[in-house]
Amino acid sequence: MPYSDGLNIMTTGLSWPSLQPGGLNTYFKSVCEQLSSRNRVHALICSQETPSTSEELIIHNAGDPKETIWKRKDAFQRKAADLMGNGSGRIDILYSHFAPYGIGPAIEAKKRGIPVVMTFHGPWNEEMKIEGQGIKHRVKTTIAKSIEHKAYKLADKFIVLSETFRDMLHSLHGVPLHKIIVIPGAANVERFVPATNRLAIRRALNLPEGATTVFTVRRLVNRMGLLQLLEAWKQVAERFPNAILLIGGKGPLRGELEEKIADYGLSNKVRLLGYIPDHELTSYYQAADLFVVPSQALEGFGLITVEAMATGTPVMATPIGGNKEILQAFRPELLFKSAASDDMAEGMIHMLSNRKLLPSREDCRGHVLEKYTWEHVGEQVESVFLQTLGKGVAAGC
Repeated sequence: MPYSDGLNIMTTGLSWPSLQPGGLNTYFKSVCEQLSSRNRVHALICSQETPSTSEELIIHNAGDPKETIWKRKDAFQRKAADLMGNGSGRIDILYSHFAPYGIGPAIEAKKRGIPVVMTFHGPWNEEMKIEGQGIKHRVKTTIAKSIEHKAYKLADKFIVLSETFRDMLHSLHGVPLHKIIVIPGAANVERFVPATNRLAIRRALNLPEGATTVFTVRRLVNRMGLLQLLEAWKQVAERFPNAILLIGGKGPLRGELEEKIADYGLSNKVRLLGYIPDHELTSYYQAADLFVVPSQALEGFGLITVEAMATGTPVMATPIGGNKEILQAFRPELLFKSAASDDMAEGMIHMLSNRKLLPSREDCRGHVLEKYTWEHVGEQVESVFLQTLGKGVAAGC
């Protein structure tokens, strides 16, 4: 529990989901909002726009996205130093979420004796390796790894969203296991709710009457597995001619996906929806008969998995990272045998041919309510802060 009137927390993130969509930014916003219900939170983001927030959640524009990452890194350090002042109680703890922007504030925190807690959202340099190639790209990934390594040496405690990322943080950066606490992510269970009238929602989204609808929403990059999903969908579409696949999201893979859809003769079987605004996302989750997560690598938790389940929609996923941990504890048969396209096709065809094997919408939502709410995350994160400050007991998960 918080002490006295709560903590003064400084958080450093990437951006805000309304300004830059993505799982990290969704997590950052959600955990900041939850912490600000009982503490004062100063959130540093890289943006020239300031999203509206509650009185206890103060957004600081610490960098310009148009600048180089080195200038942004320095800007975060200057902003943090200004807010920390001489360190006399103005900030109790630093909570960092993105190594390049967190390293400068962590240096300033250490100068003032302010403890540092970092949430590890994944290996930045490893993600870069997967999505690029060439000598210049290799140089960038080497620099990225150096920044990460230096940033992580400054942290007193780490929070990770899955056991997979705990093991990765330990093996890649040598962080002792006793410094790492696993706290899974969550869904906004007030926003992501089951539909009261799915038929009306499906009509509003212009979905064909009676069509089996499979949905995914991803950043359109290689490691998200969308090319493999299209390969699998060729087989699903042959078995279920009235099935339709909806793919939400934007990214550099869009052109290649469009080409594959045409080459595979799937133009009437797949819709690329582009970026789905927050206010529409719930409707797509609700309308789907099945949500699919085809990740190929570096899936730390999978916020979309628990968001879909919170609306009552069953999820099938590759056995990668946090998705494996979520579904293994719920219904392990919802995991594909592997991340290969043939195994995805086999899994979807099996479940869609035997709908009674899918969990009920009530069971899907119940699993999220039991394990994956932001209130639960906020309490555990706060417990880590108090433990780090020497004012509480260890958080467990």
